[in-house]
Amino acid sequence: MKHTYNPFRYLIYFAFFITSLSSYSSQTTNIKEQTDTGLAPPTPLITTNSAAIEEQANSSIRKLYHTLNTMPNTSMADRINQISAYFKGTKYILGSLGEGPNARYDQFPRYRVDGFDCDTYVNTVLSLALANSLESFQECLKHTRYKNGKRSYINRNHFTSIDWNNYNQKRGLLKDITFSIRNEKKQPVALYANALINKPQWYNHKTIDTIRLQKQDKNEQEKRLVELKTKGKTLETSLSNVPYIPFTALFSENKPNLHLFSQIPNGAVIEIIRPNWDLRQQIGTELDISHLGFAIWINNELFFRQASSQYGKVVDVSLIDYLDKARSSPTIKGINIQVVLPEKPVSNGCQLFDIR
Repeated sequence: MKHTYNPFRYLIYFAFFITSLSSYSSQTTNIKEQTDTGLAPPTPLITTNSAAIEEQANSSIRKLYHTLNTMPNTSMADRINQISAYFKGTKYILGSLGEGPNARYDQFPRYRVDGFDCDTYVNTVLSLALANSLESFQECLKHTRYKNGKRSYINRNHFTSIDWNNYNQKRGLLKDITFSIRNEKKQPVALYANALINKPQWYNHKTIDTIRLQKQDKNEQEKRLVELKTKGKTLETSLSNVPYIPFTALFSENKPNLHLFSQIPNGAVIEIIRPNWDLRQQIGTELDISHLGFAIWINNELFFRQASSQYGKVVDVSLIDYLDKARSSPTIKGINIQVVLPEKPVSNGCQLFDIR
């Protein structure tokens, strides 16, 4: 693995990244960036034609598959690399997706390619990689983003640890390999992060901005908000346990442990871990994962490809540099690593994967 030190790049990354690593006391004002997985209040609805955005996406996706289908023997990791790179420079939109123009609570588009947050970027890229046509992509996204493939706000995999990871592991899409990363003595270096995910209180903290309708109607928004909060009261509070590789293993004496970094596979999903991250005052619950993106190897250097709120678009940054800056955060403690198990696009509607 090659890790080249560039002082100028270091300063640029630091200038951008420090905005999201401010002290814990500033989390209220910086909640948008720190809950980059979409758990913060979404982008308020302005005039948005969800059907038109989806139709525009259809055209772009068909063109993308026209190119991809000329390379039938590409590995899944290479597909993830190619598709995720296709969207580099695409703007950042927090809460970019909803359940479509006919949804009860969030009528933002079901899918789009003109803007992402970190969660919708990873979901979209994975679903595009798993499919080989527009129609199969639509099915894959539905099953990756929603429990049992049932599209509704309540069924959406809102919480990365207890919802998205667990559900997509059970259906054979993802595998957590964090504990397979070993030191020079061939010993695992991972620890566990815990958080109490309080879904009822998270729903109770929601505001009128959660209800995003095509036709703005404050009275209707307030009515549906009460309805959504009532549904949220019936959900469970769950203890999350997420493996993570701590910074104390990834860095020693301010130098990266290249032996560990070299074991991160191309195309893996990297999740940023904050154990027991207490946001109960802000959003009603603790969290343990605040951001995610892809590990991408380019010319023997490991990059973190992400939809970034700091840069305002999809970018590549050195994963080592990114995590080195993150060490100054009082709450970020390490990373979780998920790999995609299917080796090629599927034809079964993405419901379950045969990984035997």
